[in-house]
Amino acid sequence: MKEDLLEFCVLKGYIRPFTVSESGRDALDELQPLPSWDEARVRACMIEALMELIETGVHPVIGSIPDIRPLLGLREGAVLEGTDIVSISESLREMARLRGILGQRPSLADLAYKMEDHTPLCARIEALLLPTGEVADAANPYLGELRGRARALRVRILERMQAILERLKRVGAVMEDLVTLRNDRYVLPLRLDYTAHIKGITHDYSRTRQTAYVEPMELVDDNNALNHLRAEIVHEETRIYRELSSLICQQAPCIRADLKRYALCDLMHACARWALQAGCAPLPSQAGEISLKGARHPILLEHLGRSQTVALDIHIPAGSNCLIISGPNAGGKTVALKTLGLFVLMAKSGLPVPADPSSRIPPLGTVWVEMDPGQDLGRDLSSFTSHACSLKRIYEEVAPGDLVLLDEPGSGTDYDQGGALAVACVEGLRSKGAWVALTSHSHLIKLFALSSSGVQYAATVFDEIGLKPRYALEYGVIGSSHAFEVLQSIHFPEELLQEAHSILSGHSESPLFRAMEDVAQTQAMRQQAEEELQKALELHRRLQEEAARIRKQRLDEALRYQRLMQKMERLSCKPRPQRVLEALRQDPAARELQESLEQPGLQQALELHDGALVRIRGSQATGRVVGLRGSSAEVLCGAKRLRVGLEALEAVSDGPSTDSHSTDGHPTTDRAAAGRSRARSPRRRDGGMTAYPLVLPVTVSGLRVDEALPVVERALDRALLSGQERLEIIHGSGTGALRQAIRLRLSELPYVASLADEAVEHGGAAKTIVRLKGHG
Repeated sequence: MKEDLLEFCVLKGYIRPFTVSESGRDALDELQPLPSWDEARVRACMIEALMELIETGVHPVIGSIPDIRPLLGLREGAVLEGTDIVSISESLREMARLRGILGQRPSLADLAYKMEDHTPLCARIEALLLPTGEVADAANPYLGELRGRARALRVRILERMQAILERLKRVGAVMEDLVTLRNDRYVLPLRLDYTAHIKGITHDYSRTRQTAYVEPMELVDDNNALNHLRAEIVHEETRIYRELSSLICQQAPCIRADLKRYALCDLMHACARWALQAGCAPLPSQAGEISLKGARHPILLEHLGRSQTVALDIHIPAGSNCLIISGPNAGGKTVALKTLGLFVLMAKSGLPVPADPSSRIPPLGTVWVEMDPGQDLGRDLSSFTSHACSLKRIYEEVAPGDLVLLDEPGSGTDYDQGGALAVACVEGLRSKGAWVALTSHSHLIKLFALSSSGVQYAATVFDEIGLKPRYALEYGVIGSSHAFEVLQSIHFPEELLQEAHSILSGHSESPLFRAMEDVAQTQAMRQQAEEELQKALELHRRLQEEAARIRKQRLDEALRYQRLMQKMERLSCKPRPQRVLEALRQDPAARELQESLEQPGLQQALELHDGALVRIRGSQATGRVVGLRGSSAEVLCGAKRLRVGLEALEAVSDGPSTDSHSTDGHPTTDRAAAGRSRARSPRRRDGGMTAYPLVLPVTVSGLRVDEALPVVERALDRALLSGQERLEIIHGSGTGALRQAIRLRLSELPYVASLADEAVEHGGAAKTIVRLKGHG
């Protein structure tokens, strides 16, 4: 089995431009699937957090640093140059900045805080050295003094040299009008016969031997003094560089470890940037099935772009461990296999994949690939023998949970024998607990797919009109090779195609061919039956919903009719006028509504019966029906037995009641319901049960009088229609003007029996309790 058949290294090449450091690129070169899926999940979470961080606009998350790894290998006593020490300091500062950014993300905090804080070392370096690597005068007063003396002496030397140069120019002894350096001493370029005009020491000659570089004798002492100062300066600078180098050497192991963490951050940051560009998402591992949705191969994505790359759905459902892909040549079968294998490698490396976020894979083991049927020239093997050796090695080394990808197994030999070998290999690999995905044109493998349990099969889609593949997978279908159609699309010689058709026609009636046609037809009929069943179930559901809607509408109309009649009786305070009753009796719609209110029709419409669980309309209180009497029902709510009008009840499905008893034997209460409505069940003087009042508080606190009065009047109308005996108005205390205006208006209404403050513990004067006439 040859290496990198899934082109994982090509993928790493797409990530490389996003790295910013040499250490990050080295980490990318070493990137490979991690030993365990737990480690892969941790890295995937880190990359996902970095993707979120980049999208928030934090830029750059990772900054470029020089490769300081060679500088950390020095031995104790070695001295680094100032520029190298500054490079190390800059790198440590960048890692500290990275540490602060990553520490803000929980998924990255663990990695961030593993980096040591090198702030003291950086502060020491920055205090002693300038950004150019030179020792700062301010950090060392003695060194500053030496440099000051050297600068002053140098200026004095140059001034005297310039005066001598001007004097010698007048006698024509100067070859060039400049003061230069030879052997760290200031000299003048003079003619070879300069000795007639000045005494000096010759330090060098030009290449033409026409110019002598002469140090005037009168400046020898000054040059000696300047060189002595320079030596002192170098000695002091070396002492500081040695001190800093020693500090770096002591912390070198820790810095090297932090550089590895920085390299990992650079790698993950590069992966995150590539993933955002390619539209990738993490691929979680979840036992049970392989489900890749909208998967795009990264190489095709890079070359064709997202819009031109066909998305694949690769699915091996729970209970299956094999996928067989058939279809035409150049139809995308091998691409599907490579996409599956590469995605598994990416996921186990912690990398996001270009697929739908809902995609899942199980925690697979090693990915085995056999995709090259060519000859192994190095071993002098035929294509079939080379192929067989790879299959042998895979079968001997495969372990449970591994994924095996086979492209055209059994090819390179007799068609039937190769197909039989491929079927045997697939069965053998499955028996060892491996997942298998393969492509094939073999009829034996296609028949094996149709007749075996735990095997999923699919075909690459072929455009019958355009005579070209569409590079997508269609499941539950066995694909044809479409060899003649493909040949026709490339303008293969027509006479050869006709001859091939005539040869094939004599073999098309084989038992295997007929069996495949029968199985394919059965599969198509089953798929059609399933589609029709789904349509029937959907129609049945819609009919049920429509019937429930009509039933509810009919019930609402019946209840509204009854409330209107009750309101008429209360308002008139006398029996219904005969002419009104006669008109209602003659109206078919009213007669139908009246019938729906009669017993047991209303009880049936409301689904009420002894033992039914009901809720009192407008509240959260629930209970059990323990008796039905005419137009009312007795309901057991916790420890209370209430008589409630049927129109105030609604049936609910069985479940825990809000007024059920607690474990200590006392009834529990629903505080939220009590806050919205306080249900009471006062007893009449004769000891009977009154109808359960439906309490609907209305809040007008904060409104002006002209705004509050219409709200109160509408609430009274609703209370009358629903048959309530009381209404609670919350107007607040304040100045009392709103309460006074509301009570003045209510006292003028004929159907208001009384007005009173609420009990002190429930609000007192901040609420008005209105009792309506006709309710005792």
